[in-house]
Amino acid sequence: MKRHFFRKCMLLLCPFFGQQLAAQTVTWQPEILKQNQKISFQYQPKGGDLEFSDGPKALAAVYSGSKWNTVPVQLAKKNEMWTGSYQLPENAVLIALKFYQGDDLQNPEAIDNQNGKGYYHHVVDTKGKIVPGTYLAEASFKAGATGDWTLNSFVSASKDQKMIDSLLQKEEKLSKRIPRTLLFNYLDLKQLTMPASEFSAMADNLLKSELKNGNLNEQFLAQAQRYYEKLKNESGSAAVKSVILKDYPKSSTARFLAFRKYTEGKYGKDFEAGAEDFLKAFPYMEWKKSPDSQEFVYYTIYRNLATQYFEDGENEKFLGLFKDIDFKTANEIYRWNITRNQMSMSGKADYKLLYELSKKIIPYLLERQRDQSYLTDFGRDAVKAQENADKQMDNRLFTHVALAVNQKDFAAAKNFFQYLSKEGTYGNADMNAMHLRVLSELKDDQAIKPLLENSVAANAVTPEMFAKLKEVYKSEHKGEEKGYEQYIAGLMPSNKKNEMRAHVMSNMVNYPLTPFSLENADGKMVNSKDWADKIVVIDFWATWCRPCIEAFPGMQLLVDQYAKDPQIGIYMIGTMQTGDYKAKSVNYVKSQGFRFNLLHDAISSTGEQDQVFKSLLPLFKQSSIPRKIIVKNGIVRYSSEGYSGSPSQLSNELSTAIEILRAEK
Repeated sequence: MKRHFFRKCMLLLCPFFGQQLAAQTVTWQPEILKQNQKISFQYQPKGGDLEFSDGPKALAAVYSGSKWNTVPVQLAKKNEMWTGSYQLPENAVLIALKFYQGDDLQNPEAIDNQNGKGYYHHVVDTKGKIVPGTYLAEASFKAGATGDWTLNSFVSASKDQKMIDSLLQKEEKLSKRIPRTLLFNYLDLKQLTMPASEFSAMADNLLKSELKNGNLNEQFLAQAQRYYEKLKNESGSAAVKSVILKDYPKSSTARFLAFRKYTEGKYGKDFEAGAEDFLKAFPYMEWKKSPDSQEFVYYTIYRNLATQYFEDGENEKFLGLFKDIDFKTANEIYRWNITRNQMSMSGKADYKLLYELSKKIIPYLLERQRDQSYLTDFGRDAVKAQENADKQMDNRLFTHVALAVNQKDFAAAKNFFQYLSKEGTYGNADMNAMHLRVLSELKDDQAIKPLLENSVAANAVTPEMFAKLKEVYKSEHKGEEKGYEQYIAGLMPSNKKNEMRAHVMSNMVNYPLTPFSLENADGKMVNSKDWADKIVVIDFWATWCRPCIEAFPGMQLLVDQYAKDPQIGIYMIGTMQTGDYKAKSVNYVKSQGFRFNLLHDAISSTGEQDQVFKSLLPLFKQSSIPRKIIVKNGIVRYSSEGYSGSPSQLSNELSTAIEILRAEK
C-alpha cells in the first residue's frame, strides 16, 4: 500500500492531474436487475482508495424477505476492471456492494463505498415492477437503520429528514398499507422524521389498528410488545402481553416475559423463589427439546440460583442443578462457587466441603466437556469452541487437584492428571508442581523424572521443581553437577527457544530513563547513575498486586541465575502502595524467604508513592503492574507487563533479553 500512499500525496499536489482520473464506478449487468436472476457487475476502482490494490474483495448486502443478508462475492480482474457475479434471491428488492482490502472485515486496510454514497441498485420483480419494501430498504440503508452492524460501512449514514420522508412517502404510495413484516422498520424510520410526541401517538394508533386486524402470530406480538416498551407506553405493552400469555402461553416470548417477571430486580431469597417458580413453569429440559436463542435465560437462572444455594449451604439443591445443565453453565457455576472460594485469600474457605462438592461435580463436567455448548460464543467455530471448553476443563481440574492435595487425597489427585488437555498436561507450572508433590507423596519415583523433563520442555517449572530435577540429575551422576546446565538447555525444544526470542525482540524499546535515587530495604540510597556499566532488570510491584506476588518465584530464579555476575543487577521497586509501605514490602519479602534487592518508589508531586513508575508512563501507556523493564546505559531497552503463570518462563524471558543486550556491540 506504499504506492497507494504516494499516489494520494501526488493527487494532493497535482489537482489538475487528479481531475483527469475517472471516479470509481460500478456498472451493473443487465441494467434492470430482476428477482431470481443471475447478475454481474464491473468495478472500476481508478481514483479511489483501492486503485492500486492487487486483490480487492467484495461484499454484497441484499434485502430479501424483510431482512438483510451479507454474502462475500468473488472478484476477477479483466482489462483493469474487477468483475463479479451473484444470484439474486426470488424475494430480493435491493442489492448493495462494498469493496475493501484486507482479511479483517471489521477493520479493513482500505475501503471503497463511493465516498460514502454507496453502491446500490433496486431489484424489480420478474415482470419489471418495483416491489413493496424497496423504498423502505433504501431508506434504511441510507439512514444506517438496518439493524445490522456489518452494513454500517456500505454507506455513510444520513439522518436527512427530507430524504427519509421522501422515500417513505414513495413506499406508502407503493405499498398502500405497510405490511406487518415491514411495520417496525417503517416505524423506526418514521421516528426520524417526526416530533417525539406526534410520533408516539401515530405509532400507537398504527399498532392498535394492526392488532385489531387479528391473525396475530407470536413474532409480531413480541415485536409489538417490545415496541410499546420502547415507546414507554405501559398500557399498550400490558395489553399485548395479555394476548401473548393467552394465545401463546408456552412460547419463547411468554418464557422471556416470565423470566423478567420472576427474577428482574430480585435478590437473595426472593430471587431463589422466583427462579424456582420460573423453572416449574418453563422447565429447562422442555426448552432443550427445541432450543432457541434464549439459552442466556437458563444460564442466568442457573448461575444465580446456584450461588444462592451455595451461600445458604443448601448443598443438595446446589448439586441437583448439575443433573441436566450443559458444560458451559456447569463450568461457570463451578468456577464462581468452588474455584473462587478455593482461591480465596481470606483463609475462611471450608476446603473439606469444597472437595466433597467437587468430587461430585467434576464427573458431570468431564461427561459434557465436548457438548459444544460454547459454540455460539465463538461464532459457531467448533474448533475454537472446543479449545475453550478444554481450557476451562483444565482450570477446573486444577481446582479439583488442589483441593485433593489440600485434603491429602493424593491417590485420587493422581487419577485426574490424565484428563488434562494436550496443552494443559505440562503447560501450567503450578499444576506441574502439584503433580510433583503427588508423585513424591505416593513415592512414584519412576514418574518424577519424565514429569520434570516434560515440564522444562514446556517452560513451566517452579524453583522447587528445578531443585528436584538437579537432585535427580546428581543422583544419576555420582553426586556431580557437571553438565547439568547443558542438560537443562537440551530439554528445551528449538521451536520454544525461537518463540521466546521472537517474543523478547517484539518487546524491545529505546526510551531514556530519568535518573533517580531510591531508598533500599536497609535505608540506604541507591542511585541509578551508578548503573552505567551494568544491565539492570527492574520489577515494579506492590503488596496488593496478586500477579506481582505470584511472579516472585520466577524473579528468584533470575536472581539466583545472575547472583555471581557483577554486570547484571536486579531490583524490585515497590510502587503505588499506601500506609507504611516500606515495612509492608520488607516484611513480606523476608517472611516468604525471597532474596531480593528491594527499593521503595519515591513520593510524587501528587502525594502518591509512584514517582519513578509515573516517569515511565509515556512508555508503558498504562499504569498496570507487574511491569518489568531492563535498563542499559541509562536507556530502557526492554519492557513487558503481566505474568504468564510460569516462573521458568518469566526467568527465561528476562534472561533471554539480558543476553541479547549483553551481546550487542
